Amino acid sequence: MSPPPLSAALKIGFGVSLILNIFFVGLGLGVFLTGARIAPAQAPRRPVPNIWAAADALPPPDRQAFRQMLRDKAVALQPELKSVGLARREAAALISQPDYDKTGVEQALERARQGEMHARGEIDVAFAEYLDHLPPAQRAALAEAMVHNRPNALRAGLQALQAEKAGQGAKP
Repeated sequence: MSPPPLSAALKIGFGVSLILNIFFVGLGLGVFLTGARIAPAQAPRRPVPNIWAAADALPPPDRQAFRQMLRDKAVALQPELKSVGLARREAAALISQPDYDKTGVEQALERARQGEMHARGEIDVAFAEYLDHLPPAQRAALAEAMVHNRPNALRAGLQALQAEKAGQGAKP
């Protein structure tokens, strides 16, 4: 004996259920795969560079001018930094190829490294030029902040030094 035929409503119900199940499985898979690609982009940021944090040791007007100088230099170096990024992406693409091209990876990484070193050198030159107009106490505070990356403590020390010079006798 054969089972009774399915009604039209039951067939429609099964069809809708099948479509919804496929939709939700696809949605779950899409979220899983997209989340895996987004996660690396949300990696923690690098620590604040010493040269940027060192500006906290300066009085507000000098700090603002110093950071503006760094921003201007970064804008000027943007094309070079983009080529550094391209070289890194090229290295990543070569690394992920089935046939590993060690020479190609080394060359791409070398281009990236050289570009980064050149950009860092340009920033260092601008930094040295900026320091030329600062008084010795501020230069010393910046030097200390660069070495120890403790800008808040150094700002307090610089303020104490300035207060001492003003005859208030404050201690750090």
